[in-house]
Amino acid sequence: MATNTITDEPPEIAFTRRDALKLTGLGIGSLATFGVGVGGLRAATNGAFSAGSGDPYDLWHDWSSMSGIERVVAAGVLACNPHNTQPWRITVDADTIDIHSDPSRRMPLNDASGREHFAGLGCAVENMVIAAGPAGFSADVTLFPDGIASDRVARIALQKGGTGQDRDLAAAIPHRHTNRGPYTSAPVDLSGFTEQSSRIEGANVLWIADRTTREQLGRLYVEATEAITADTDQSTEAFGWFRSSRDSIDKHRDGLTLDAQGLGGLTLFAAKLLPAQSRKDGDAYWVKATREVHTATAAAYGVITVDDVTDKTAQVNGGRLLARMHLTATMLGFGLHHMNQITERIDRDTAAGTPDVFSARWAALLGRPASTGLLSFRIGHPERTPGLSPRRSLEDVVTS
Repeated sequence: MATNTITDEPPEIAFTRRDALKLTGLGIGSLATFGVGVGGLRAATNGAFSAGSGDPYDLWHDWSSMSGIERVVAAGVLACNPHNTQPWRITVDADTIDIHSDPSRRMPLNDASGREHFAGLGCAVENMVIAAGPAGFSADVTLFPDGIASDRVARIALQKGGTGQDRDLAAAIPHRHTNRGPYTSAPVDLSGFTEQSSRIEGANVLWIADRTTREQLGRLYVEATEAITADTDQSTEAFGWFRSSRDSIDKHRDGLTLDAQGLGGLTLFAAKLLPAQSRKDGDAYWVKATREVHTATAAAYGVITVDDVTDKTAQVNGGRLLARMHLTATMLGFGLHHMNQITERIDRDTAAGTPDVFSARWAALLGRPASTGLLSFRIGHPERTPGLSPRRSLEDVVTS
């Protein structure tokens, strides 16, 4: 879920050097004056005064006051997922929850193998499992109950009698957000992830924390980001999920937004005063941010590994572990940012029949076959609080 994810980080709207110089010249006082004129109208249109509030964000604010099965289902809708595509449809029948894949929300160019799509569904499944115990239920999960070709990815059967085992993780659900901003230079203590790392059978996490390997992996991320932005079709597909105006956010309630890009407060406000940038400018910003912020400030990388990245069950289980890793990071106060550019390019080249220039180097850095490295992310101590991502309402995704 690179380009964002789980999934990779998607092309972000550019804040160009020319714009930055222009705003630096204006100064904060001038920005305030600008804000009441044409720029103020544009700022309002782009949500400068309503970030993180209103219907697309209500579920984040309301979840803690929910109860019963509604609370469990809502936890799934708040799960991390690739490019915030929210790839699920959910049905509820008494104490049974079925999670279905929504094929219309796949990204066949950026996620050619479907690994991020099904991992995102796994994240939703595990968020529900984590929420179930503290809500008073035990949860029994069956993956692909109708067979691997079915869109019904999982069935969760709830029974009365929960435990407090995952209480701390459940409490982190409404606070978990992808943090694409800079991280401090402080090292991270990975021991807090140990307990959760073995909770999902068939999925593990590989940590890359030593400086040399981290820097090599960072350069590979940058190269993969450049390859995605140079691929017009792949870039266009990803850019199609960017919601640049408040009207677009309110209409779709999904995708990537300026608020979630990790910009500083003044820079974010200024960016909302400017006209929406082009795809090419957005790509240029993404490459620059990957080089100068994302990889430059990563304290460590985590890679979710499975036996076979093309196996749908493994993809779902990898997503289940990823959900636990992200919630654990939130609980520990770390920032986590899904970065899947490398695997997106591997899958894209495989599907297109073009030379695969990443698998061998990916495998060398992992110390294991490329076919086992499912998803990846960076972590660190964040300098900024991440913005909220929009979510569709329960009425939009759940049927009874």
